[in-house]
Amino acid sequence: MPARQHALELVLAPGDDTSVRARWQVLEDAGVASSARHRGATHRPHVTVLGGPPPEAAVLRVAAARWAPLLPLTMPVAGLVLLEGRRPALAELLVPSAGAVAAHAELCTVWLGADDRPWVPHLTLAPRLDLGDATTALTALAEGGSAPTRARVAVALRWWDPEQGSVHTVTGQD
Repeated sequence: MPARQHALELVLAPGDDTSVRARWQVLEDAGVASSARHRGATHRPHVTVLGGPPPEAAVLRVAAARWAPLLPLTMPVAGLVLLEGRRPALAELLVPSAGAVAAHAELCTVWLGADDRPWVPHLTLAPRLDLGDATTALTALAEGGSAPTRARVAVALRWWDPEQGSVHTVTGQD
């Protein structure tokens, strides 16, 4: 069995965390399975920066050095997107700053075995949607009193360790 991927994740300011959770609840109330159903003790709204095998100490040092000056990081919300897959995910698409793009690119060069797909910064609202649920989800968000936001603010970068079931703050105020 392949090892689960570790991840470096941006976590949100308290108000944005609450706002995303409210959007998850709107979807749940409409009968759409949202990210709220993830019951892991460390699960919370986040933006995955990069995933891969357990990061070495040098990777974490580079991550801290590159991301610390960027935090808090405001990322405009471009809108809602369906991320392709057998069962697509509904997400808020975020627009990273040039500094965040550069920090991500540098991590890709030092984290051997990390995911080499293009980075698409997003906040997942509903993973693994049935296509029929997409319309229900969009309607619920439009009508459910869950106003979209213009931007999200990330306040910390953390390392999610799936083997230990734990998170470790790399930099920022989590």
